[in-house]
Amino acid sequence: MRLFVLWSFGLMFLSCSVTREPGSLFGPADQHTPVIDALLIVDRPMPDIFVRQTLSPAVTYTREAAAVHGAEVTLYQDAAEYRFVDAGDTLGRYTPPSGAPPIRPETEYRLRVRIGTKEVNARTLTPSRFELEENVLIDKKTLQPIRQLKSFRDTPSEVFTAPENQVRYQEHLLETHFQPVGVKGYQVGVLSLDIGSEYVIEGDFLDEEDFEDFERYGSSPAFEAADGKLRLPWFAIYYAGRHILRIYAVDDNWFDFIRTGPEQPEGLGNLAGDNLERPIFHVDGGIGLFGSASVDSLGFVVLPKAGN
Repeated sequence: MRLFVLWSFGLMFLSCSVTREPGSLFGPADQHTPVIDALLIVDRPMPDIFVRQTLSPAVTYTREAAAVHGAEVTLYQDAAEYRFVDAGDTLGRYTPPSGAPPIRPETEYRLRVRIGTKEVNARTLTPSRFELEENVLIDKKTLQPIRQLKSFRDTPSEVFTAPENQVRYQEHLLETHFQPVGVKGYQVGVLSLDIGSEYVIEGDFLDEEDFEDFERYGSSPAFEAADGKLRLPWFAIYYAGRHILRIYAVDDNWFDFIRTGPEQPEGLGNLAGDNLERPIFHVDGGIGLFGSASVDSLGFVVLPKAGN
């Protein structure tokens, strides 16, 4: 059973799902509808842009068939324009030009994709920089702070070795505090770094097939967090060992897509009740996602329950 949705970008790693035909991911669409997949992260390098197309239901889906080659892909920022280059692979991937600057905060980016006579346009306004102010372990009964965790900002080399960041599974609650940055909402990504580490999740409701489905990465639904607090639910953690939790402050495009996309589970104060038959796309002339976010991370080590 899936407790966290795995989104098409593999979210916190900004890769793209290539296992399903885009029409099945994004809802009903006409044959050969352009599908855009591009996520801009503040202060990160300009990303690859993926251009694909929906296929006829009568056609067996393959990456090669869905990938669009020979498109004219241009990203605009103020007076600057950046022409992307077709990588020529099976993913429909277009790479940014050499020397392209990192993504800036509070900046409008416009995307134009020309495919023959078709033109696709989208725009995003990047959020301001986002920072986790403190990460706290709190008593699950009294909800009083026990200790503050070390952050990547303060001691990046000690995050996974610091005693403060050794957290025993389900013993207490992990809560992060941040100053809201004027976006509609947020999304969380969880990454287990230690391949082969043991399971810590347990329960009578789980069987062997459930364990086979657990991934070492996952992402949450959309949530608002207007109070600037997020409490990590333990059911989001499956494994012992080192973990990274990334919190994304997302733009309107990203927020609306995950809010209305398919297979949104409940929990984390999400907006899954807003699901529609078809996700909301802010793409003119196509479907998909051209969005942006700012992000900050925390790292910690999950220890098995005492006695295990």
